[in-house]
Amino acid sequence: MTNNSAPSRSAAPSHIYYFDVGAGNWQGEFTFRVTSWRRLRNARTGLRNRALVVAMALTQRLTGASRLESTIVATPSAGAFGVADNVVRVSKFGVTLYLLKERYLLDPDGRGVTVEANEQFSPVPGILTRKFTYPAEIEPSGMGSTYHMPLLGSPWTATYQVGTDRQSLSGELVCDWAKATENARRAS
Repeated sequence: MTNNSAPSRSAAPSHIYYFDVGAGNWQGEFTFRVTSWRRLRNARTGLRNRALVVAMALTQRLTGASRLESTIVATPSAGAFGVADNVVRVSKFGVTLYLLKERYLLDPDGRGVTVEANEQFSPVPGILTRKFTYPAEIEPSGMGSTYHMPLLGSPWTATYQVGTDRQSLSGELVCDWAKATENARRAS
């Protein structure tokens, strides 16, 4: 009897998602809004996170959606089942508002992912930064994902769906008191 629990690398949903579809440069827009100021007040997010939330909400309200850029570099032969590195930059008028560097460590089961993240709020390196790790899972089709990430002092769920053209990606990030969206197209 053979073990069919681990897919071949090329057929693994995580390889389809990060290596076949995701690798390359993406550009689009990012939106953020507080859906419940009352729930935010009751959440234990901390003063720093509340200040960041207010700044992001105010910036979005006054100037509209921010620019989103993402570059994914795939290394299918690295790690236990492949590694992908992603640099995400959210900016407005050329000024970096948020910088996220992630390393996706793919699980041999073909769907699980451990994400090692380094984030920076503001254009000034080293001030509003932190490192954290969180889990993700890729849909069986390899055309969508779900991330469970701690952001701004709260647990968030981020779901992404690849467009049927395989050239677009839409994401929705939600927590108890806010919602963000990402819409991007392949730039190269």
